[in-house]
Amino acid sequence: MEGQNEETTEQNASDQTVEEVLTVVLGETLKRRRLELGLSMEKLSQLSTVSRGMLGLIESGKTTPSIGILWKLSKTLRIPIGEMIPDLFSQSPRFVASNEGKVWASQKNPIKSRVFYQEERERLNLVEWILEQGKLTQFQHLPQAHDIKIYQVSGTSKIKLKNKSFQLEVGDSVFFPISELDSIENGSDLPTKFLWISTKKFR
Repeated sequence: MEGQNEETTEQNASDQTVEEVLTVVLGETLKRRRLELGLSMEKLSQLSTVSRGMLGLIESGKTTPSIGILWKLSKTLRIPIGEMIPDLFSQSPRFVASNEGKVWASQKNPIKSRVFYQEERERLNLVEWILEQGKLTQFQHLPQAHDIKIYQVSGTSKIKLKNKSFQLEVGDSVFFPISELDSIENGSDLPTKFLWISTKKFR
């Protein structure tokens, strides 16, 4: 009985993490589409009749909107609801065990990654990265037509872009075009872990 309770607690924690990630992806997708259409948050609020406060919470990944709000935003932003988080919900529930997922480790750099999810047309990728002490500076092999969201899971990471730097603590996240990324650094003796959420830009 005790083992069942522990298993349920672990599963609930896992479900909560997945929900948080999906909420973040949804918020960034809507924000990127709004900016592509040249709409301010105030203008989008007027056109969609969704309050500016609610839009702020959605875009920052702090709340998951109801289906009614998604429908309003879908019409205003001219993006199908299914493309707000491509194909991910249609395949739920989706469980990835700790020993599953494509794993890649670099021989030159102190980095290891594990793929949680990869959409066939590569519109969305969820990858867990573990970085030992050190710095990554080579990203040319990654798709340059993608935007990146880094969500810090444990430890700390220093993200350096071309014109700005961010120090991420647990629970922090940063969003940027991959073409802006200069380096990712772990200055601690302990490994740092973060989720790498890659989304393909709208045409």
